[in-house]
Amino acid sequence: MKTFLRAWMKVGLALLVAITSLYAGDEARALPVGENPPPPPVFSGPNAMTKGVWQQRLTLGPGDVVNFSFYGRPELTRNDVAIEPDGRISYLQVQMVLTNGLTLDELRETMTSKLAQFYQRPRIIVTPGAFKSKKFCVLGKVVNKGAYILDRPMTVLEAVAQAGGLETGLFQLNTVELADLPRSFIIRQG
Repeated sequence: MKTFLRAWMKVGLALLVAITSLYAGDEARALPVGENPPPPPVFSGPNAMTKGVWQQRLTLGPGDVVNFSFYGRPELTRNDVAIEPDGRISYLQVQMVLTNGLTLDELRETMTSKLAQFYQRPRIIVTPGAFKSKKFCVLGKVVNKGAYILDRPMTVLEAVAQAGGLETGLFQLNTVELADLPRSFIIRQG
């Protein structure tokens, strides 16, 4: 039982170190006396209103799915229109519009301006169907290594759980974790 608890304490400590490293900035900044540091960017939890830089401008990419509606013309509605692998999308007469790096609002404005050549004062509604272009990878001593779709806000612990948890093995009839958590690390932006 002590070995089991010790192993889980190591896992907890390693995850705590990994999660705290998420909040560490690239450079330290001295705060004036009495000023509190800003809350760290997070996916969920009590500080969910504080978004990371990449979350402030959610962009579309290959694999994402959107729905198009033409205000006042329900027969022109198209659901589940996938963005092609080259980042392009088509709707009605507008073909092969590049969507990489566009937000939903920017895509709506682009489609509206292009459809204005064919319709008088078009009003297009673009809604998300599914986000599949954002991915994360989990490698190392986890049960199911690989790339996973980041389809919702997720913590590091949830990512490891989605990968099936840490690998275990048997040593002298005891279950042991094969992960070397003290040497584990997170890579961002390459």
